[in-house]
Amino acid sequence: MPIQIGICDDCAEDSKILSEALYTYDDSFHITDYSDGESLLEDCLNHEILFDILFLDIYMPGLNGIETASKIRANLKDVIIIFASSSDEHYPEAYDVFAFNYIIKPLNTQKLNSVLDQALMNITKERGKQIQISYKGTNYRILCQSILYIESKDKIILFHMTDRTTLQCYAKLDEILKQLPEESFVRCHQSFAVNIFHATAMAENHFRIGPAVISISKKYQKESKDKYFEYLFTHMNHRGL
Repeated sequence: MPIQIGICDDCAEDSKILSEALYTYDDSFHITDYSDGESLLEDCLNHEILFDILFLDIYMPGLNGIETASKIRANLKDVIIIFASSSDEHYPEAYDVFAFNYIIKPLNTQKLNSVLDQALMNITKERGKQIQISYKGTNYRILCQSILYIESKDKIILFHMTDRTTLQCYAKLDEILKQLPEESFVRCHQSFAVNIFHATAMAENHFRIGPAVISISKKYQKESKDKYFEYLFTHMNHRGL
């Protein structure tokens, strides 16, 4: 999955210099340029693109970089925000929006590459905990730990979440399970897979996850039982029991 990068800078020359430096670092990056914060904000909030990294100039007409970052951060907690500015006077405000770093113009390629090294390490680590889906033009990143169980229904995959919402996409359950941590999820039925860490009880023919009862078919009984008791054993060992 390529790294999605957004550059928001009203100076076309600065944006071009940064883009070229990023492509030199890794030509597989997907880079989208914006000349104002409003356009970037619209795409972010509409989930048009799921950005991994945003480079924001601070001095822009309309929404400045800090204001843009604040509005984005209120809705997107995980995107990496890096400011690129000709002035260092906005360091305190950058920390307020949990900026990952702050680069002073003119661009120092060595500094940029160092920041990218760290940012990509973080992204790689976080991607192992997430799954990305798309439904009717809207993109989502889902934390695997926030999935209670998954249901396949009429060619649609339903993700039942810990916050009681349900997200969906067109896919096959087998395809989805390949993207999820093997130690966390077990297929227990042709139409269901559960996050074993959220299972509160297991009977011969069902899991219980809070008030939900998820069927276990005969085909998946052994796998479900083995995975559940492996979790219990590991969980008890971690607690020193």
